[in-house]
Amino acid sequence: MTVKNLSKIPDVLGKISMRDLVIDPYGTLAAIRESSAAFAVESVGYRMWVITRYDDVRRVLADPSVLRDLVEHRREINAHCMVRPMRKAHLPHDSRRSLFDRDGDDHHRLRALVGGAFTPARLKELGSKVERVAKELVETLPAGEPVDLVSRFAIPLAGTVGLQILGVSAGDRDELAAMSRAMIGSLDIDEIERAAQGLFDYAKRLIAIKKVQPGDDLCTSLLRAHEDGQMSADELASTYILMIIASFEPASSIGSGALALLSHPDQLARLITEPELFPACVEEIVRYESPFRFVPPRYTAAPLQLDGVTIPAGELLLISPAAANRDPARFPSPDEFDMTRQTSGHLGFGHGTHRCLGAGLGRVQTAIALRTLFQRFPHTSLAEPADQAHWQPGKFMRRLADLPVILKD
Repeated sequence: MTVKNLSKIPDVLGKISMRDLVIDPYGTLAAIRESSAAFAVESVGYRMWVITRYDDVRRVLADPSVLRDLVEHRREINAHCMVRPMRKAHLPHDSRRSLFDRDGDDHHRLRALVGGAFTPARLKELGSKVERVAKELVETLPAGEPVDLVSRFAIPLAGTVGLQILGVSAGDRDELAAMSRAMIGSLDIDEIERAAQGLFDYAKRLIAIKKVQPGDDLCTSLLRAHEDGQMSADELASTYILMIIASFEPASSIGSGALALLSHPDQLARLITEPELFPACVEEIVRYESPFRFVPPRYTAAPLQLDGVTIPAGELLLISPAAANRDPARFPSPDEFDMTRQTSGHLGFGHGTHRCLGAGLGRVQTAIALRTLFQRFPHTSLAEPADQAHWQPGKFMRRLADLPVILKD
């Protein structure tokens, strides 16, 4: 793939094969990274600019002129960036008003209302809860026969802990997990729309429940903020949806981490004898298999200069933390998994104002989950070769569909 330096919008747009992104994501992204600082492609009928180099990704994610609120700018985007009308999933408009979809003062206001649930003191308290749930789940897993770590361990662990923080019924966990995965991971437009509507309807029911059954939980805290005039009804429902989806996200790094360690038994053996290394290992897991191939599209409010390429104002960006985290200019031998690597500055949890608010909890859950699993079953092995792992299709997320293993004491 050869891309010349650009000073204007190209007449012919490139394409990124969905199949290539699933089968060989890092090779595909490396080819783009080596060719140009920004590569203009067509994606879902829109012109978008792919940004892959570490320094550029880090800089652009922190640039205040690069915006996240596509709802606010949808008319300009449709007029300027649409190159081919095609059917796309339409999410309920009122469900896209959380901090995830906002910029500037609105983003900071909403982020502050949620952030109290993830303070260092709160994370220390949550660590005990994570460990208890992890031990309970591990004891339900069958030894000596194939078992899927994603559906039987990673998702239940992440969901149980996350929904407890929210104050959501544990009985709804499996339904919410299915809707969350469908909304952000399905390739079927109808399925995406049904899941999005289902989560929005659930959020509205949850608001009604919390009004009559408040608790010591994040959903109740946010409801009180709404009643005090600190957030609108749409912002409240949207934030409930965001927090529900985010509750299951640590499952991605738990699954990816288990696969990486089982593929590198020498490093796993060291971790089992030196469990204090698990937290540092989590950083390499998130660098090596970034949960996002691309973060959701951004919008340029001003021209963006990237090493010979000028991206005009009013353009859409596809920014790749996964490519940045495999950039050899930042991480030597980036395609090697090395739990002793210096991972400082990795972008697996994002960067800038939209950096993952739950990164601390994700770290805690992943480290405790993997430590608990492999201390209980230290001789576990993959049931299928690592190069045949089943990754979910889709452009944005990097997550395993399943991970069959044989658990051994």
